[in-house]
Amino acid sequence: MDSLLNNLDPELRNSVLSIVKKVPESVSIFQKVYDAGRTSNNEFEPLRKSQKLGNESTSEESIDRSSVIFGLNDVSVLSPLRKKLNLALHLSRGDKTPTLSLLRDGRQELAIRDLGKNITMAVFLPVAEKMGNVYLFITYTKSVDDKYGDPILITLNKESVLQQFKQNGIIENEIGEFTKCIEYMRKQAILAGFRITDPFFTNSSQQSPSFHVECHRGTKEGTLYFLPEHLIFGFKKPILVFQSSDIESITYTSITRLTFNVNLVTKEDEKFEFSMIDQSEYNKIDDYVKRKQVTDKSMSEELKAKSNYKNQQAAQGENNEPSALKEAAQLMEGGNEGGNLNGAEFDDDDDENDANFEEESGSSDGSDESGEEEMNDETADREAMREEQHDEQHEMEDAEAEEAEDLEQEQDGGGDADDIPIELDDDDDGDDDEGSGVEYD
Repeated sequence: MDSLLNNLDPELRNSVLSIVKKVPESVSIFQKVYDAGRTSNNEFEPLRKSQKLGNESTSEESIDRSSVIFGLNDVSVLSPLRKKLNLALHLSRGDKTPTLSLLRDGRQELAIRDLGKNITMAVFLPVAEKMGNVYLFITYTKSVDDKYGDPILITLNKESVLQQFKQNGIIENEIGEFTKCIEYMRKQAILAGFRITDPFFTNSSQQSPSFHVECHRGTKEGTLYFLPEHLIFGFKKPILVFQSSDIESITYTSITRLTFNVNLVTKEDEKFEFSMIDQSEYNKIDDYVKRKQVTDKSMSEELKAKSNYKNQQAAQGENNEPSALKEAAQLMEGGNEGGNLNGAEFDDDDDENDANFEEESGSSDGSDESGEEEMNDETADREAMREEQHDEQHEMEDAEAEEAEDLEQEQDGGGDADDIPIELDDDDDGDDDEGSGVEYD
């Protein structure tokens, strides 16, 4: 009972005490009502003494818990301010119109009303390299009192959001899919008059799949999101948002083996360069450009034309200029007519070729005489070769004759004279030298 009374403002506490004095049994009822209220709305801070309920306060600095459509506790807000805040989708106190608020200690830090008109885009986006987190990104025309104008960027931890949904009885304890949380938040947004798109998580069957690439803008590293109707670069200030219909052209520049740059030009002639994009992302970006019918004014076609020109020049060079092998073959055919390059055979008496050789090698600096000397040396070499071959032939014949003579002598000395017929010289002139019975050529 004390915890109940301590969290009520003095006027309300006196009213409760007066009822309890008259009906003591009402103490347990008040306590149950208080506990039930805290359990069903535990994403908000307990009521402070300065807070009022119902229509007793028209201040936009506090909200009525009974008007809350949906809320999340302790979310990380990155823009337009950086701190842990509570997110609430609720009805305003005055005219009960849907309102989106970021709260701290129950007080509004930022509020947007007329959500159907003021919110221009709301989307869930993946966090690069952090699979456990999701961005909620919202752009709007104006906030209450025009206090802020930069987009709202909130980081949602999937596990934390799942636990809050289960504690509040929004989803069953057995459910572990974060997509169920996304589906619920989208339905609540529709009730409030605006839509939160989800191009990455639950709409995998869409015809134009969304994607994101890592890149730089100047020295700032960030993520470039390609969405069905928008391009977003973030998330360091300033966050850039483009409608795809407002893009005049895209240019690919600084193309290397690993990376390339994208230069974006809007229809208002604003230029933005996104650099150091991985080459593996080119096809996806190029497909996006073609789907959106954005003009590609890059140098790629010109570079292709230059490349084709070089290829054509190379092809013409192959057709018009003989290769080194062909050129060498032509030179050999033109300079060695009538002879074999390997020196296998030469015509010994080719006077006509000798004359042509002398004519072609003639010059005014005395090269005729050197040519004649070279020919004489060549002729002398041929003659020496013939003589050497002739001497070898005679040596072979002499060797064969000696072998025949030795064989015959062996037959005369080692065999029976009666068995071997021998013709005797009938002449008695005594010239035994010439009648040896062996003939020589």
